[in-house]
Amino acid sequence: MGKNVTIYDVAREAGVSLATVSRVINGSNVVKPNTRERVMEAIQRLDFKPNQIARGLATSKTTTIAIVFPQSLFAHVKDMIGGIGDTSRRLDYNVSIYTTDEIGDGNPIETVIEKVVKSRADGVILFNNEEIEQEIQLVNKYKIPSVVIGSRVSSEYMGSIFIDAKKIAYDIVDEYLSKGKKDIVFVSPKQNLIRTEDLILGIEEAYQKHGMTFDKDKQILPTSTHYEKSYPQFLEYFKNHKHDLVFSGYDKEAVAVVNAAIDNGIQVPGDMEVIGMMDTSYALICRPALTSIHVPVYDMGALAVRLLTKILNEEEIDAREVPVQHLLMPRGTTK
Repeated sequence: MGKNVTIYDVAREAGVSLATVSRVINGSNVVKPNTRERVMEAIQRLDFKPNQIARGLATSKTTTIAIVFPQSLFAHVKDMIGGIGDTSRRLDYNVSIYTTDEIGDGNPIETVIEKVVKSRADGVILFNNEEIEQEIQLVNKYKIPSVVIGSRVSSEYMGSIFIDAKKIAYDIVDEYLSKGKKDIVFVSPKQNLIRTEDLILGIEEAYQKHGMTFDKDKQILPTSTHYEKSYPQFLEYFKNHKHDLVFSGYDKEAVAVVNAAIDNGIQVPGDMEVIGMMDTSYALICRPALTSIHVPVYDMGALAVRLLTKILNEEEIDAREVPVQHLLMPRGTTK
């Protein structure tokens, strides 16, 4: 129905003027909240895209792709943005970047997605984070073609690029448990490009295989994404703790673990082994060099753009959920 609906239909359905519909779409502050809600409900009910109204022509395109992610996740996604940028240029698309935290009061995610709609972006790339479910709901609400990196999801307007996080965690923990090393903790950063829930599920399944229980209250260590906060936390923690293995959801937090352990007289890897995730530059500058799970982040960004452009251009798509391979990179923090 969306292709045949006009702005006049939206105005009639909501019981408002054409000018009011235009003001709602363009973010005017003079529209009362209940009127704004009525207009947005009419747009959704009639299957009419707000960005079509803003453009005035349903068939026009801006050849712009929007990227949305938390500012605190930038270190995780910078290489993916490189893949997105290079591939977008080859396909003659522009890229706009939006961040969803540290932008003021109100609902930052909803505010950012509304900005994406008003910008007339043809599609959006989202990155897995703590608020990804709400972001997915919003882009689905506005029927914005999108690709999610780091979470396995798909719909008529959406695809995803992901790694099998559960298998990664399962394989690592299963190997250590098989060697009799049962004292394993998982460091969970506040924001993570990889689904933390899947990593924990993999750990739990490995423990179950060996007839044991993974105690999430004692064996998960939540921490900040900022080194200046995580390092002091672990410096205090390792005064009274030592484990067979510390498995971290991201390299930066793993480096904080290594440094804090060594500063407490714990030998790495002699007394305690440490494994990180993503195989970033943090893994290489760590001393000893950090063992990490290599994830092809640049390629994931490139694949996300290619999948999104296929959705935009209604090309044939083999799969909307695209897995990528990972590889363990053994270095100096494991035996």
